[in-house]
Amino acid sequence: MNEAVPHPLNNTLWVDDAELEDWHVHWVLDGARDPDIARLVRSSGLEHTCLFSGEMHPRLRAAAPYLVHLPFGSAAASDLLKRGWGNSWGIFTIARAEVTLAEQRLHLKKFLRVQTEDGKLLAFRYYDPRVLNIYLPTCTSEEFRTFLGPLSRFIAESDGGRQAVEFSLQDDAMRCRTLG
Repeated sequence: MNEAVPHPLNNTLWVDDAELEDWHVHWVLDGARDPDIARLVRSSGLEHTCLFSGEMHPRLRAAAPYLVHLPFGSAAASDLLKRGWGNSWGIFTIARAEVTLAEQRLHLKKFLRVQTEDGKLLAFRYYDPRVLNIYLPTCTSEEFRTFLGPLSRFIAESDGGRQAVEFSLQDDAMRCRTLG
């Protein structure tokens, strides 16, 4: 666990206090990274949803990706951030407040599977920050716009949590910026 979380991460995720009402921060948590993630999400009291659909075996449910709303100033969100930052638990999405949790879920679900050139379907764990930091820089502007969809930006930890990388759209092209 990385204890250097709260203040720098708050400034990264919630950029401007004046805009807090207009923007929502979510964390796409990878349940496969830690056996406690699913339990922590369910017991946190934070608004959340699983990206997988339907009935699941308990082990699959525990390893599933979860989309969790992180309200600014929430003790539960802070506790989750303290525990997970630096452990590659997931990626952050920032979107306008009118983009609902359900809309984000539907958008993010589109990318859970990819098809290889020979037609094989594979799971795509883009919500692992180590994967996202490699994948997004390979995208064309059009691919990035599609991946971004209704979201404003993605933030992924890097360098073991000592830094973060922000991916956003600027002048119709992907902007990649290292933070921290």
